[in-house]
Amino acid sequence: MPRRAALTVVSFFQKGFSAVGSFVSRTVASIAELKRLESENAELLARVEALSIMERDYAELRGENERLREQLGFSRELAFRSLAARIVARDPGNLYSTFVVDRGAAHGVRKNQAVIAYQDGMEGLVGRVLEVGRSTCIVVPIYDSSANVAVRLERSRYEGLAQGAGTDDEGLLVKYVKKRAKDEIRYGDLVVTSGLRSLYPPGIAVGRVTRVRSLDYLTSLEVEIAAVLDFGRLEHVFIALDAGAQAGTEAP
Repeated sequence: MPRRAALTVVSFFQKGFSAVGSFVSRTVASIAELKRLESENAELLARVEALSIMERDYAELRGENERLREQLGFSRELAFRSLAARIVARDPGNLYSTFVVDRGAAHGVRKNQAVIAYQDGMEGLVGRVLEVGRSTCIVVPIYDSSANVAVRLERSRYEGLAQGAGTDDEGLLVKYVKKRAKDEIRYGDLVVTSGLRSLYPPGIAVGRVTRVRSLDYLTSLEVEIAAVLDFGRLEHVFIALDAGAQAGTEAP
């Protein structure tokens, strides 16, 4: 009887130790499996992030390629020889309205050459080359207060002189438009370069009419126009290499 009781006690402890050992073994295995899963999860998250970055890069490259194809198609349609350029610098403080493009004297750029852009399916006048370096040049846009562009209202054919207000959100003012044109000018009429006594080639879109002012003390109308180009979104431009020779050499 005592021997049987002893065997029972030993068997009880053996079962207990076995159960504890099995529990510890399962726990260790579970911890190892958890670490493996965590490692795999981190690896999968890294792959997802890498794929997301690749997808964003692909979308950006596709958009860039589409824009470049559009610009290339536009350059082939120009009636004059032009040079494609990219805007590489702007004044962050907006103290000056000029910007820098990545083409200069080494590429055939000269002072006062016209600068044009293609945006949202429309050709528009950007401005002119102000200063030229070896590999870059400074462009002054048409909204600069020093800019003067000989223009024509495309529909009514009346002429005037467009002057910048100093910032791209204030538009331009066309002066010296004959007063008899008042009843013929409509809101939204397109204003283009006239090409007369100007460095700018003729027929390039400048802006659209937003307001007509007829002041008693002036002998001509003042026509406010909004530029057709959104200068804040410009990335690529075209420098007209030989259009000045066709249009004239007088500074605007």
